[in-house]
Amino acid sequence: MSNSETIEKVQDLINGLMIVLSDKEKFIIENRFSLNDKPKLTLENIGQHFSVTRERIRQIEKNALKKLERNVNNTPLFVVTQLALETLNECGGLCEEDLLINLILQKVNVSNPLNINSLKLTVDLEKDISHVHNTIQLKPYYKFNNVTSQIVKQICDQAYKVLSKKSSVVTNTDLATEVKIALNQELDLSLICSCFYLDRRLKVVDGSKVGLASWRNINPKTLRDKIFYVLRSNKKPLHYLEIAEKISGFKFDKKSVNTQAVHNELIRFDEFVLIGRGIYALKEWGYSQGTVSDVIENILTEHGPLTREEIVDKVLEKRKVKKITIVLNLKNKSQFIRVGRDRYGLEEK
Repeated sequence: MSNSETIEKVQDLINGLMIVLSDKEKFIIENRFSLNDKPKLTLENIGQHFSVTRERIRQIEKNALKKLERNVNNTPLFVVTQLALETLNECGGLCEEDLLINLILQKVNVSNPLNINSLKLTVDLEKDISHVHNTIQLKPYYKFNNVTSQIVKQICDQAYKVLSKKSSVVTNTDLATEVKIALNQELDLSLICSCFYLDRRLKVVDGSKVGLASWRNINPKTLRDKIFYVLRSNKKPLHYLEIAEKISGFKFDKKSVNTQAVHNELIRFDEFVLIGRGIYALKEWGYSQGTVSDVIENILTEHGPLTREEIVDKVLEKRKVKKITIVLNLKNKSQFIRVGRDRYGLEEK
């Protein structure tokens, strides 16, 4: 069985592995890890189901996981645990939970396994890996057993302290270097960078830069901020329909994206400039508000008389319109005059 086939059949393989468990143990594992479309239940919920304490359920769960751990390496699931170890090593010994799973899937070129939770359970069964669960400050993550929670907290707190004194994003490497120097410890830069994905106060942008999650320019809250984020991320003008689609794709929050609302925001704020039919750019990129005639007027004011082709070329740098639209605007004799053969200037007012 190939690595990709193992990943695709991980749910069936986990079900086969669980034959070593009793019915009670199987019920607990399925519901604690939300396997086979079962809801994820708390220790308290399962304890009430069996009329025992939550501590007793914890003990049964622990023993069931040990049984599975002893047997996992005798199955094709061994591939998953080896991929997890390999990926963790590349990340410096620590990796945010969902990111680790995605990196494993990328290695085997599988985008949609039947059950992500079965994959997570398999990683949990590797004896050299610890699974640290969700906290108020940190997202859940996997780590090698020798990476302490204390050093993870120190790294995250120091990164937050450094960024709090800045006003814009910095590269992962630069921030990691500052953190390492401040902590004065022999730490792997890859480990430090991996910690940036854990702390809810931080946000990694484009996989290479880090800022504070509270900054509007990297973690937008309003629709206007989201439009700014999309345009800046794409670094080019976009149609309002495409902007709305990309806002949905970024999944900033659970709010639905209304196309008309996006268009209204683009019209409402002068930071967004209409440069073509439904196409918008940022004013900060050098675009200015106005019609095609206004753009031609500004060009001629700056450069003096120009040929028709020169005017067309300069207008197309600022507007996404057809050449014929520019030529027709040049025929407005109340604004523009011919000054020689095929040259145009401004009509004196």
